Amino acid sequence: MEGSSNEHTCPRCGNPKVKNWDELDDEQKFLVERLAGSANYTFHERKKHRFCTRCWYEGTSRVGQTT
Repeated sequence: MEGSSNEHTCPRCGNPKVKNWDELDDEQKFLVERLAGSANYTFHERKKHRFCTRCWYEGTSRVGQTT
């Protein structure tokens, strides 16, 4: 089983501070709403994803999250 630190690290750029929707500030949420992923997922689904604020990678796995 992977350590919990991997859940918070961006697989693309290695940024150690990948954030949940609720952790983003208003400007970051504005940018996330305009990422390409918005065409593939509903807004409700995307609020469950994790986002890298360095390279804007959108993690769609729901490790450790419940619906």
